[in-house]
Amino acid sequence: MENQVYELLDNLNINYTKIEHPPLFSAKDNEKYNVKIDALVCKNLFLRNNNKSQYYIVALPLEKRANLKLIQEELSESRLSFGDEKTLVKKLGIKPGSVSIFNVTNPNSNDIIFLLDKDLLKSTKIGFHPNANTATIIFDSKELSRIFDFYNVKYKFITVA
Repeated sequence: MENQVYELLDNLNINYTKIEHPPLFSAKDNEKYNVKIDALVCKNLFLRNNNKSQYYIVALPLEKRANLKLIQEELSESRLSFGDEKTLVKKLGIKPGSVSIFNVTNPNSNDIIFLLDKDLLKSTKIGFHPNANTATIIFDSKELSRIFDFYNVKYKFITVA
């Protein structure tokens, strides 16, 4: 699945830089390993609604905390919670710690709505895991829409905190 990310970026002629690092499962791991990345590094959350009929991937700056109540209101959902590991593997074919906007490359992601914090657009360079948490891909934030449009998936820029 990681190779699909590089193929996507190459096909869309998106310039990127790959930075390899130890596996990062959380924001704390980023601090623990002191990974230096010259970009706005993003974290990603796999969420679901109350009756498990809709799943979301939320991308936001690493230092922000997602306000689930605010996101619920924005989506008109009664309740959001974290998706479980079994569903993560089934829907996206990835391991925990590898949730990313690049999960869009998985054919089963077409029923997931991607939610991106508006603050991502304030930074020129942003970084996401390429479907594996052992690397970060740095690219221009202006390319986000092109990536989602290429796969014809639903996405929305929202305020998450």
